[in-house]
Amino acid sequence: MALLVKDLVLDSVHLPQDWQENIAGIAAEKLHIDSGKITAAEILSASVDSRRGTPKLLISMKLEGDLPETSPEEFAAFQVRSPLIPEKNTLKHPLVIGTGPAGIFGALVLAQAGCEPIIIDRGHPVEKRTAGYREFLEKRTLDPDSNLLIGEGGAGTFSDGKLYTGTRDFRAAWVKKIMVECGSPAEIIWQKRAHAGSDKLAVTAAGLRKKIEALGGKFCFNTEIAGLKIAGNRCSGVVTAAGEIIEAPAVLFAPGLGGRYLVRNILPYVQWSLKPFQIGCRVEHPQDLIDRAMYHMPRPVALGAAEYHLVSRKYSRHTASFCMCPGGEVVNATAWEKRSISNGMSLFARASGFANSCLISTFTPEEAGKLTDIDQLYERVERRTFACGGGDYTFPAQDAAAFIRREAGLKNHRSPAATGIVPGRIDEIVPPELFNALSSALKDFDRRIPGFIRQGKLIGVESCVSSPVRICRDRETMCSSLAGLYCAGEGCGLAGGIISAACDGIACAEQMLMSLI
Repeated sequence: MALLVKDLVLDSVHLPQDWQENIAGIAAEKLHIDSGKITAAEILSASVDSRRGTPKLLISMKLEGDLPETSPEEFAAFQVRSPLIPEKNTLKHPLVIGTGPAGIFGALVLAQAGCEPIIIDRGHPVEKRTAGYREFLEKRTLDPDSNLLIGEGGAGTFSDGKLYTGTRDFRAAWVKKIMVECGSPAEIIWQKRAHAGSDKLAVTAAGLRKKIEALGGKFCFNTEIAGLKIAGNRCSGVVTAAGEIIEAPAVLFAPGLGGRYLVRNILPYVQWSLKPFQIGCRVEHPQDLIDRAMYHMPRPVALGAAEYHLVSRKYSRHTASFCMCPGGEVVNATAWEKRSISNGMSLFARASGFANSCLISTFTPEEAGKLTDIDQLYERVERRTFACGGGDYTFPAQDAAAFIRREAGLKNHRSPAATGIVPGRIDEIVPPELFNALSSALKDFDRRIPGFIRQGKLIGVESCVSSPVRICRDRETMCSSLAGLYCAGEGCGLAGGIISAACDGIACAEQMLMSLI
C-alpha cells in the first residue's frame, strides 16, 4: 500500500543534519505510525517556510507498507512525463548549435527519436573547459573560444545551477530526472528551490554528452559558426568561420548569451524584435548576515545556506535581486578580451561563507535606442569594468555605502571572488539610470535586511543577464520566420534560466520531429 503525505511540517531546529536519511522514522513519529509498518519512504517535495517563527520544513512524501492506500490519481502531480516523440521519424542528422540547456536537451530528444543529431559548439568539452578556466585564473589570458560563457554546458555550467523556475512546463520534471541520471544530486528531484552547483553541473554536462553519443549523436567542438546556409527561402545548414558548409534538413539554433554576436549575424534572415533587457551589479555579503535575516536565528544544521529574493519599486525603475548564490563566489564570465562581466557561481555545498546576487534593473527598447546602441552600452561598461579592475580581469569593488555616497571606499577586501577584487568606482562605471536605481534599491533592501548596506560591497558589472533581442517564431510550430530554423533559449530571447531554456529546447525538438511526419 502507498500513502501520500502532503505538507508534513517539521521544525528544522530539532532536525539532525542527516534528516533525509532518517525520513521514514521521522515521519512515523510525526504521524504517530508504527515505524515497523513503513517499508519505504520517498520524498516527493520539500520547501522551507521561514516567514514567521523558527524555520519549518514542509515535506510531501510517499510511504509504502502496511498503511492506508492513496489513490493513484493523487500521485499524478508528482509523476514525470516524457517528451512527445513520434513513433515514426524521418528526420536525420539535424544540426544543433550550442550545448547549453536548450541545445543539449533538444539534442537529447532528437537523439532519442533516432535522428542522430550533429551538435556543434564553438568551445571545448567540459573537461578541457574546466582546465582552461583554471589556467585563465593563473595566467589571466582569456580564451575567446572557451570560457565561462562559451563551451560545453553553456554559461549555466559555471553558476549556482539553480533549477527552480516560474514555468509550469511538464517537461521540467523530466529535465531534472535526466540530470540526476547524468550526475546531478538526487535532491534536485524534490527540492522546491533546487540547485546543482557548478561542481555537479560539469559532471552532468559530460554525462549528457555520453548519453547522446550512445544514441548516435555526434559532437563537433571547437567549431565556430559564422552564419546560415539558405537555399530556396529555407535554412539548409550553417557556414563555419573557416568557410565550411555543413548541410542539414533542419537547424536548432541555441547559442546562449555567449553567442551575442552570432545572433546578430542571423538577424538579417529572420523576423525579430527588441525587448526589455537587464543590467546590474553583483552585491556580496557575509552568508551569516543572510542566514540570520532569513531564518531569524543562526542557521539550523538541517538547512542549507539561506537565500533571498528582493524587489524594489521605490524608484521609477524596477530593481530586483537576480541569480542569488548562497555560499557562492563572484566570477568573471566574460567571453571577450579586455572586457569584464560579473556572474555568480557556487558549488553544491554552498560553503564559501559569502552570499552574492545581482541587483538588476530593466531597460526598455524605447529608452535604450537601436540594437547598435545597446551593444555599445554593453561594450562600454564591460571595458570600463576591465580597466577599473587593473586590466587583468580582477574585479573592481566598492562598499555599498561608498557607492551610494559616490565616493571611493572598500573597507573589507575579503571575498571568495576567484579573480580577486581591488578598490574601484562602480558608481562611475554604470550608466546614471542604473546608479539611481541601485542606490534607491540598496536603501530599500537595507530596511528589510539590516546591514545590507553596511556589510555589502558591489563587485563588477553584470551585462549578460538577458538578451535585448527576441527572435520571432510561430507559436504552434516553434519555427522561426525562416523555414527549417528553430531558435531556442536565452541567447534568442526565448527563455531564462537552466530549466526554462531546457524545456524550450525540448519543445523545439518535438516540433522539428512533428514537422516531417
